[in-house]
Amino acid sequence: MLAGAPAAEDEVTDVNFALIATRIKRDERNAKLGRLQRRGTRLLIFVGLLLVTLNFLCCIAYLLVSLTQQT
Repeated sequence: MLAGAPAAEDEVTDVNFALIATRIKRDERNAKLGRLQRRGTRLLIFVGLLLVTLNFLCCIAYLLVSLTQQT
């Protein structure tokens, strides 16, 4: 094929199949990467909200303790 000789139909079919298979695999990897990125983003948002909630609870506990010690 590379030497300039005409390619057989079977060889052309094999090359086309390989190109299509490569494209499908690349699309699958890109889709998987996109899912992992979305999952990571959701995880970071969840952890951030969890930290905000824990901080709020600690502040409320500190406020209640300080109010009960004033009397």
